[in-house]
Amino acid sequence: VRSGEAYEQSQVAAHVMLTVGPKRAGLVEVALRKIPEVRSLLSVSGTFDMIAIVQAGSIDRLDTLIDSIGLLDGVERTNTSVVLSTRIQR
Repeated sequence: VRSGEAYEQSQVAAHVMLTVGPKRAGLVEVALRKIPEVRSLLSVSGTFDMIAIVQAGSIDRLDTLIDSIGLLDGVERTNTSVVLSTRIQR
């Protein structure tokens, strides 16, 4: 059994910014809730409508995950930033 911290450090994390179609946020949220790798979902203002914080066990799994999020009904566009390191976490 891995400790929580060791497990978290073994994961590949990314921020997936989502542009969602009009009146489709609820549908997208329901779909994202079903994906266990989605750790957090934020509603934001600006260029994007939502940011999904995701974690996967490998780059290959992250790649597949990002593709599947982009294919969700209601998602018009994604832009992903892979987390290289965490500088501050409180």
